[in-house]
Amino acid sequence: MKKNRKIIILLTLILAAATLLCSCGAPNTVSTDTKYKLAFITSLYPDAGGKEIYQRAEFALSGETVSGCAWKALNGYRKNTYDSATADTLAAVKYYTPAEAKGTDTVSYSSAFTAAAKKQFELAAAGGAEMIVVTGDSFANAYLEIKDTTKTYGEITFVFITSSGSKLANASSLNAKTTAIILNNSQLGYLFGYYAAEKGYKKIGYCGADGASSEAFVKGLKAGAEAAGGSEVVSSLTSSGPVENIINEDMEKLKDADIIIGDELTASYVAASGKKYASIYKDDNAEFYLTVNSEVLTAKLTEMINSARQSNTGSVKTLGVSDGIFVYSGSDTLVEVPEFAEAYTETETTADSTETTAA
Repeated sequence: MKKNRKIIILLTLILAAATLLCSCGAPNTVSTDTKYKLAFITSLYPDAGGKEIYQRAEFALSGETVSGCAWKALNGYRKNTYDSATADTLAAVKYYTPAEAKGTDTVSYSSAFTAAAKKQFELAAAGGAEMIVVTGDSFANAYLEIKDTTKTYGEITFVFITSSGSKLANASSLNAKTTAIILNNSQLGYLFGYYAAEKGYKKIGYCGADGASSEAFVKGLKAGAEAAGGSEVVSSLTSSGPVENIINEDMEKLKDADIIIGDELTASYVAASGKKYASIYKDDNAEFYLTVNSEVLTAKLTEMINSARQSNTGSVKTLGVSDGIFVYSGSDTLVEVPEFAEAYTETETTADSTETTAA
C-alpha cells in the first residue's frame, strides 16, 4: 500500500472518530474545549514523528493488533450505548508516542514515561471522558499514582488491556471503577516455544521490552520449548526505552540464536534482521506466526467493556488459549497448554492444563 494512501485511510478513521487527541507536531496536546465521553490511549513504538506516526497509528488500530481489537470494541460500546445522532461525536483516540519520554537509563526513562502518561489521563479527564480504555502495561505506574484522585477520576471508568504479571493484575490494586483485562502472555510464549522446538530450532531467541509482559512471555517460552524437545531459550530485554540503537544492541546479543521472536516494540527490528524469525503478527516471511484472532478477541473485549461501566468494584478478567484468542499459521497440532495462573487470580481455581487446537 502506498504511503499517501495509508495516510488517507487513517484520516478517514480520524474523521469518523470526530476528534484526534494528537497531531504530528504535538502528539501530547489536546484542546480542553473538545468534549467526548470515550477515550482510547495506546503506545506507538518506536519513536515516531511526521508522516510515520500516521502509518504506525494505522497499524496500531488495525485488526492485526490487540490495540486494534480494543479500539473496535470501544467503538462497538459507543454504538450500543448512545443514540445514532450523537454516537459519532463521543469517541476519541489518543495515540501516545514515547518521543517525549527520554532517559539515559531504566529509572530515568520510566519516570519520564510515567509523567507523560499521567498527562494523557489529565487531558482525557479534562475533555469530559466517562471511560478511558488503555492498552499496554507501560501506563500502569501512572494509573497507580492517579487512581485515588477522586475529584478528577472518581467517576471515570478505566479499562486496561494488559498481560499476566502486570501490577494491575490484582483487584486490590484497582479502584472501584477499573477493570483490568489480562491476556495470558505466558500461554502465548508457550505456544511459540513449543512450535519453534517442534520445528527443530535448538536455540530460540527473544528480544522484547523489559517488563511484566516479556517476563510472562519468556516464562511460557521456556516451558513450551522444554515440552517440545528441550530447546534452549535466550532472551535480551530492552530496558532504557524504545531507542533504535539500544534495540539493535540487544538484537546483537541474540546473533547465535537459530530463530528470534520479538514483541510490539521489537517486531519490526526482528523482521529486518536477516535472521529466521517467528512473528506475533501475520507475516508470510516469518518461519511461522502466532497472533491474535481478531474476531474472537474483539468480541470478548466488547463484552467486557460493555460490562465495565456498570462495575463498582475493581475487577480482573483473564483471556487465554481456552478463549480462542490466538491463531497459528502452521498445522492444527493439538497442544496441551498450562494455565500459568499468577497470584492475581485470587478468586479463580487453577486447572492443571487446557487443551486447544491452534487454528
